[in-house]
Amino acid sequence: MKGLVVASHAGLGDELLRACEMIIGPVRHARAISVQREDDIEEVRALFQQAIADVAVDGEGVLIMTDMIGGTPANIGSSFLKEGEVDLLTGVNLPMVLKFFNSPDELSLAELANLLKAYGQKGVTLIRDLLKK
Repeated sequence: MKGLVVASHAGLGDELLRACEMIIGPVRHARAISVQREDDIEEVRALFQQAIADVAVDGEGVLIMTDMIGGTPANIGSSFLKEGEVDLLTGVNLPMVLKFFNSPDELSLAELANLLKAYGQKGVTLIRDLLKK
C-alpha cells in the first residue's frame, strides 16, 4: 500500500482523515500536516520529512495531497518530489482521499495520482445540472 500525507492550511488535512475514518473505519499509512500562519518554514519542512518517512511502506511510494496549488503546503511538499517514490496532487477533497484508501495496490504511484485527480474532479458537481437530466 502506498502512503498518504495530506498537507493543508489550518486543520483541513486532519479533518479529511477524520471524515474518512468516520466513513470507512481506521486508515493506515496516512498522516496530516497542518500549516499555520506563524509556523517556521524549516519546521514545516521537517514535518514533511517525518510524515513521508512515517507512511512509506516497502518502497511503494508516498502521495502528498495538498489543499491548493501555490500555497505553502504545496510549495514545501513539491521539494520532496521524487519520480516513482513521492508525488504531489493539489486540490484535495474528501472523494479523493476516500478513493486513495479504496484503490488497487497494483497501481503505480503515477497511475494512482492520475486516478485520484480524475476522481476528485468528478466529485465536484453542480447538483442543479444533475437534476436537469
